[in-house]
Amino acid sequence: DGALVQHQKSLKINIRVLGCEHANVATDYNNIGNVYVRQGDHENALLQHHKSLEIGIRVFGCDSAEAAMLYNNIGTFYEKQGDYANALRQYHKSLEIQVRVYGQKHPLVADSYHNFGNVYRSQGKGEEALDQFK
Repeated sequence: DGALVQHQKSLKINIRVLGCEHANVATDYNNIGNVYVRQGDHENALLQHHKSLEIGIRVFGCDSAEAAMLYNNIGTFYEKQGDYANALRQYHKSLEIQVRVYGQKHPLVADSYHNFGNVYRSQGKGEEALDQFK
């Protein structure tokens, strides 16, 4: 896949020039993970997303908007795999951070509640889903 090759090139350059602990490196791992998701290589996708999260937390802090986004990405991965328990755990981590960073009345917080609702709907839990969409 051409996208994978380009993201891997970017990763190598960024590590050489910026070092392993840089935001661009975290982004590269996240992008590589997204390519693996599209290819159906779920094991490598999750590995890359976790590398991105680990670096993101070290670079930005565990209570940063960036960390919240990365937890959300991993939650989305689990949701697409039908692993709803892990999806909810990751979405919950993301939501907790987002509320601290942005406050309760922010569009990204609303998006997080939407994610919870989607998981509950996928599980056939209509009442819980409806509560999240309110």
